[in-house]
Amino acid sequence: MAEYFYGITDKGKRREKNEDTFFAREIPGTQLLVAGVIDGVGGYQGGDIAAEIARSVILESLESISGDNVIESLRQAIIAANKKINEAKKEEPANELMACVLTCVVADKKNHICWYAHVGDTRIYLLRDDSLVKLSNDHSVVGFLEESGRLSEDEAMRHPRRNEINKALGFEEDISLPEDFVETGESPFLPGDQLLLCSDGLTDMINSAKIMQVLIAENDIASKVQALVDAANEAGGNDNITAILIQNDNWPNQKGEPLVIERKKAETATPVITNEALPKTELNRAKKKSRRIMALMVIILIGLGAVSLTAAFQKNKKKVTPNPVTLTIEKKPNGRLTQLEASVSDLSKSYSLPRDKATLPLNAPLTISKDSFYLSGNGAVFVAGNSYTGPAFIIDAAVKNMVLDSVVFQNFDVGLVIQKNNITFRHVRFINCRIPVQYVVAFKDSVISGKFKDSLFITPTKHK
Repeated sequence: MAEYFYGITDKGKRREKNEDTFFAREIPGTQLLVAGVIDGVGGYQGGDIAAEIARSVILESLESISGDNVIESLRQAIIAANKKINEAKKEEPANELMACVLTCVVADKKNHICWYAHVGDTRIYLLRDDSLVKLSNDHSVVGFLEESGRLSEDEAMRHPRRNEINKALGFEEDISLPEDFVETGESPFLPGDQLLLCSDGLTDMINSAKIMQVLIAENDIASKVQALVDAANEAGGNDNITAILIQNDNWPNQKGEPLVIERKKAETATPVITNEALPKTELNRAKKKSRRIMALMVIILIGLGAVSLTAAFQKNKKKVTPNPVTLTIEKKPNGRLTQLEASVSDLSKSYSLPRDKATLPLNAPLTISKDSFYLSGNGAVFVAGNSYTGPAFIIDAAVKNMVLDSVVFQNFDVGLVIQKNNITFRHVRFINCRIPVQYVVAFKDSVISGKFKDSLFITPTKHK
């Protein structure tokens, strides 16, 4: 494989055979890389057959892919794979329940973008600036509970229904409708970014913190993939394990080292020698003329020096007020805040700030309008800029569910603006905020009667 992508699959320690498969290859004549992880659904005979059918059909479908409408090409390839699996099931009744889940990606490192398509509980992660973001959603009940904040990652990994899935190729005859059966999306793929595609045999065994620890290590890409598989096996290896890592190594051209050029010594003009000698009298006249010129030059130089010294002495008598020099210091953008803003704008459903309790200054509100979003701050402090008087976050009414975890808001006039009961707070602190949470209520051409309750914040109670 090329140096910027690598993948392996491993049977694990508990399974008799490997029902996982994968592919990763460059498309000839293009700058695109296609890759995919496919996991045959365990518990049903023929899972490995379904995975191999999907691999073959998708690769064939993507042979002629271009940079135009990549997402639709991915979607149609997966729809074709589902159709082929269902046809194979009818031909072999013993495999009537076979199915598979998969995650595919098309990466264009030159133009800094990637597209993905996904069905089931395989996953795609993006690592950027020591932050790991899961781009795909798990199509399972436990996955939904984890992504919505109702279960922690560790609780979801131990849940007895962890491996029950809602979607797979082979479950339905026609997956072209509804259009969202195949989850699709795109993301920036910047120099230094890493994309990890993996089966649940990896993520059921090691958590995201361990994955990030491996990916940020100073190792080559093959060593990182092998380290992930080894870690999953050391944790138990309960399932087949597959992982593909893709790294964008397309850094901007660096300035080359300066060339050392040896300068040639200036050649001394060689006097022209003629066969005719100058008369002696003419030589004497030339020498006298040269001496007169030299004397005149010395006198001029002495005069100029005297004038300069006099002017300098007079200037020193006066009080000199230097002109003020204004230094313009260009502030570099906050990398953590830039990454968070990118995550809020892309299709990812969650984002975790590094565990360094970073201070993030805001001079404009961060508006969140996704369907669902889980923000883990890990103690990050959002601080109002020197002259900023607006809110820190605005949670749009279009958001169905948001979880705000381990975040501090400081020195804001208004901490958060929310428009309905669509946010869950976990360990959120407000310091020196005049209004921590402002609940905005809108009435469109309505006549209302009654009064508001004095408590809109509901703290859930635990049931025994």
